Amino acid sequence: MSGLPRRIAVPVLIVAAGIVLAVLLVASRKTPPRQKREWKGPLVEAVTVHPEDVAVMVHGTGTVRARISVQLIPQVAGRIVEVHPAMTAGGFFRAGEPLAVIEATDHELAVRRAEAAVERARVQLQQAEAESTVARREWDRIHPGEEPVSPLVLRIPQLEQARAELHAAEADLETARLNLERTRLSLPFDGRVVTKNADVGQYVTPGQPVATVYGSHSMEIPVPLRDSELAWIDVPGPGQAATPGSAVTVTAEFAGREHTWDGRVTRSEGEVDLATRMVHVVVEVDEPFAGGRPALMPGMFVHVAIHGHPLEGAFVIPRHAVHEGSVAWVAREGRLRLTPVEVARFDRDLALVTGGLSDGDRVVTSQLEVVTDGMKIRITTPAEEAAAAGDTAPAGAGA
Repeated sequence: MSGLPRRIAVPVLIVAAGIVLAVLLVASRKTPPRQKREWKGPLVEAVTVHPEDVAVMVHGTGTVRARISVQLIPQVAGRIVEVHPAMTAGGFFRAGEPLAVIEATDHELAVRRAEAAVERARVQLQQAEAESTVARREWDRIHPGEEPVSPLVLRIPQLEQARAELHAAEADLETARLNLERTRLSLPFDGRVVTKNADVGQYVTPGQPVATVYGSHSMEIPVPLRDSELAWIDVPGPGQAATPGSAVTVTAEFAGREHTWDGRVTRSEGEVDLATRMVHVVVEVDEPFAGGRPALMPGMFVHVAIHGHPLEGAFVIPRHAVHEGSVAWVAREGRLRLTPVEVARFDRDLALVTGGLSDGDRVVTSQLEVVTDGMKIRITTPAEEAAAAGDTAPAGAGA
């Protein structure tokens, strides 16, 4: 029985000795010195700005339309006997080419009748002149040195009537010849056919549209702009047609590619849009079918970049670097400064600043959730970017 307590006491003594040793080790351990890391501020990106002369661009969109668009309408009646090969939707024609020809027989006969009427009136005038001459001789023989009391004595009214009838006959002849010319329907400009409404054999009357066409030498684009944008561009006003407007670059996607055309501002339309309060500036593009590229056709939706007045001494920064409309974050001596700036214009993703910045300033372009004036920041460099992943701020650190 004495062996059993011994077997229990040995393990207990070993455990107790271990506990005592552990307590002694913990009690003898020295606490390492606590080190506080300095908070250097968040890493930010910045751009260095310098004043420069900036060519302002005013951007807009619009739909192309033909500057000249008309309906081809006959002025005389008749049956169409011939049409131009281009007289089909999409066909091109030259100025002066007859697009349709109306049967001319009736009008040729009308010319011949009018010519005969002119000859008849001319003979009647010659007869009236001869009778007036004879009446003058008879009067002078019977009443020498006296003037007749009535023009009827010398047959003056009959003479004037004969002259008037000759003039009327000549006018009828000109009308008949003009109607004969009008049997050939043509236009004074190069163009393209949009729709065709008549063909060979059809009888047409004055006022009946035969085709709809537009001039191919010029297109125009009405571009809606805010009235504030007009201060940056040149728009010829009334009576200033000879004054050149601002140059324009027109861009459109067609057949999977982007194409450009050169144009110019020619005028503004006569009213402000009541729904949008926008002013429509008209851009004109000459020779839209030339240049070996797809044509600038009516109905195309295009982007318009108008070359405006230059802005001198401006600082160009990203648009998102301007906060609350007029504040930039500027990095100075390792701290962020909330700097009020004067923005002359926002141009798409850029801001053109004319006041508040100095040459060589570094404008912060990063987005931060919490910003205070004077907070510490670090400008990102390639070396810092590599170490940024492992550089974290201690809890409770501030600017």
